[in-house]
Amino acid sequence: MQDVEIIIGLLAGVALLGAIAERAGLPYPPVLVLGGLLLGVIPGLPVVRLQPHLVLFGFLPPLVYAAAFKAASFDLRAQAAQILTLSTGLVALTVAVAAVVGHLVADLPWVAAVTLGALAAPTDPVSASSVMRAVGTPERILAILEGESLVNDGTGLAIFQVAVLAAAGGDISAVHDVFKFLVISVGGVTIGLAGGWLLVRLRRLQDEPSLEIILSLLAAFGPYTAASAAGCSGVLAAVATGVYAGRRAEDMSSAETRLRVEPFWDALTFVLESVLFLLIGLQLRSIVAGLSSNLGRGVAEGAVIVVAVIAARALWMFALGALRPILRKLAPARADPLSSPELTVLGFSGMRGALSLAGALSIPIIAAHHLFPARDEVIFLVYVVVIGTLVAPSLCLESLMQRLGLVGGEELRREEIGARTQIIHAGLTRLEELEEEPGVSEEAVSRLRDVLELRLQRLDARAQRQHGDGHPGDIDAAVNRLRREVIIEQRRTIAELRSERRVPAQVLADIQRDIDLEEARLH
Repeated sequence: MQDVEIIIGLLAGVALLGAIAERAGLPYPPVLVLGGLLLGVIPGLPVVRLQPHLVLFGFLPPLVYAAAFKAASFDLRAQAAQILTLSTGLVALTVAVAAVVGHLVADLPWVAAVTLGALAAPTDPVSASSVMRAVGTPERILAILEGESLVNDGTGLAIFQVAVLAAAGGDISAVHDVFKFLVISVGGVTIGLAGGWLLVRLRRLQDEPSLEIILSLLAAFGPYTAASAAGCSGVLAAVATGVYAGRRAEDMSSAETRLRVEPFWDALTFVLESVLFLLIGLQLRSIVAGLSSNLGRGVAEGAVIVVAVIAARALWMFALGALRPILRKLAPARADPLSSPELTVLGFSGMRGALSLAGALSIPIIAAHHLFPARDEVIFLVYVVVIGTLVAPSLCLESLMQRLGLVGGEELRREEIGARTQIIHAGLTRLEELEEEPGVSEEAVSRLRDVLELRLQRLDARAQRQHGDGHPGDIDAAVNRLRREVIIEQRRTIAELRSERRVPAQVLADIQRDIDLEEARLH
């Protein structure tokens, strides 16, 4: 019964803190982190005992798969050079820096120090990307941030897996463990691509939204489980599957199915990330009680590690900027090099979050019949790193981007108008071709042409207002007010039909969904 109460309490906490974040206009991850911290110090709340393997299996696969699926919409290949340098070289530097600092400052054994470094290295794009999308950041920064987080999650957690294996073996051998890392990484990607290929073909065989959700869950958990059973990186397998499936999203399911499946994944990832932040807060008291040093010293040690990982990222970005001319000569990139403001924002966006916490909670209590060395210290220090790299940067990111001139709302709207205009013109061209075919109704062609031309007129009006050539949007505002009034009357009529029971409930539900979509377009 206590487990049920804890689950209900966690969901209530997520709802409350999420509402506070929305009302305050703040990104939800820092609010949830601070909320979890408060939960950890409230006396009388239960201490949650989590099984590490359940945390690793229950949280990581869906979070990683969903992030990879969404990131596949970006042109990752154009930014491949930037992504690879951040997700491999920077990860290796961060692991080394955090491990050395953890060993020297916190007196961690080397196995525990490398574990700390592997968990402190992967970045979490959730807070940064949510702020960036809200202010209209150029897509290349979003693409690099999302792509980096996906690959460095895999590389960082592959190093974490090697460290856990080393703990079971009792030693770290550089050559042997590098070979292990390569096997774990390449094997995970291979299994993920194979699983993605199979599951995409299964999804193409049917188009039922409920079955699509089940198959998408299999896409997240199946390759992860297979790779883990083979001793490879389950995280990289989930990443590979997500990218493979995301690149083929429009080919493997209908528009209606996507409209139902995508909200499910948005809700699932939000709940999992939020619950993770709160869960570790509920465990803080037991973690602090297990520290070999006092709380104040643990916080100070964590602060030193936070400074070290932030400095390592800033140094890497500065080095990229300084070496930019040399790198362009050695390996010409498909995209323009990053500017100094873009490097600054990327350096400031190295936030750690849910995946680092999930990895920390998954550290085994027992490794090869021995207690994992300094497990509580590592979990506590990872939590401090998450707080230090997530809370303040996420709250300051928007103002920093505005100072650097990277808030591209107007540019993004121009690109949207241009893309929509080009797509409508393509539809009109195809309509003209169809008009010449025998058996095509002239009235049907005329009606559809009127619809498309009306959309072009609206886009032209938007473009003129954006350039200051048009009148204020009084007409559009008036039209939207009328549309809202019409929708209100339609909803009232639906309620009457439902109360009179003259129309089947499923028919009314379908009509209600269409009206909901129409209302959503107004926002």
